[in-house]
Amino acid sequence: MYASFEIKNFRCFSDLTFEPLEKVNLIAGKNNIGKTALLEAIWMHHGYHNPELGIRVDIFRGLVAFKEDEIMSSLFREFDQSKQIILTSKDTQDQEAKLKISRKESTTITAPIDFEAYKQRHGKEISSNSELITSESTETSKPEIIFEFIRHPRTSIKSRAYFDKKDLKFDQATRSDKTIAIYLASNQIDNPQVQAERFGNLAVKKTENEIIKILKIIEPNLSKLIVRFVGGIPIIYGDIGMNRMIPLPLLGDGIGRLLRIALAIADATKGIVLIDEIENGVHYTVLKNVWKAIAQLARKYSTQIFATTHSRECIQAAYEAFTEGKKYDFLLHRLERIRGKISNVVYDKEALEAALKAKFEIR
Repeated sequence: MYASFEIKNFRCFSDLTFEPLEKVNLIAGKNNIGKTALLEAIWMHHGYHNPELGIRVDIFRGLVAFKEDEIMSSLFREFDQSKQIILTSKDTQDQEAKLKISRKESTTITAPIDFEAYKQRHGKEISSNSELITSESTETSKPEIIFEFIRHPRTSIKSRAYFDKKDLKFDQATRSDKTIAIYLASNQIDNPQVQAERFGNLAVKKTENEIIKILKIIEPNLSKLIVRFVGGIPIIYGDIGMNRMIPLPLLGDGIGRLLRIALAIADATKGIVLIDEIENGVHYTVLKNVWKAIAQLARKYSTQIFATTHSRECIQAAYEAFTEGKKYDFLLHRLERIRGKISNVVYDKEALEAALKAKFEIR
């Protein structure tokens, strides 16, 4: 589990220290302060072996095209790729892990050969595949993005994103552990196959009732879930007491959002789940019960949670849920711009209780 996280030169952050951390961490702050960027940084750090994540975080934001010489430039602070990105974590055993992301120029030189001049000078022919060059050369620069992961004691794992002709390719490294991180973007479209697979994993272990129990927070009549293939596409159906089962997407955004969160937490055992705008689609009246369910799942599967919110009701509900529970393993983090720099202000149980009572602005 992450105990602290530090960011240098990533997106809007010049230098941010994000600590201390708990099992469940809720991140608040004004628009454009870096809440989503913070989730992206943690996700990329955990997925250090996969440079494709550098493209996927932009796709989640709606950036689906880029110039060849601007590959992943949006990740670098002020688009300055001369400054290396450094993402550093420490776990609860004080073990440090560092991901460095940098740009490298790979240069290809091509040059025309004056075959006639060579023949006259040397009295013999040369073939077109000769390696001889003339001074009339042209130089083409191809950018590479290098990911270097360093875990102490000294181990370095490298991967990269690069162009082969016009194709963007990725050299992935081998992970040194098996835990996973799941990122649920605020505007992400569901992948039915992934959802069905995650649900199927629980069904095989006969633990799918945990998911049904959580979904009953929104739909009390739900008693059963199954996976049905429609046109080759797996769709999760629910039994809510009608004369037939209903595709879950027809039961509303809230139940779909809660299903995604619950399945992700269960699937990311001993890993992390990152949820952007966690309150989306969920009515404020059920938020406390949702937080209680998230807390129970996170503890059961040893999954660390990082979520963002714009909602005071969401913060209040989280505080109440963890206060009423057996364990208060929750922290509120508020990103604020202090003297021109983005900083993390942490609210523990006592500080959050005081802020809520005084009606301070903590969103």
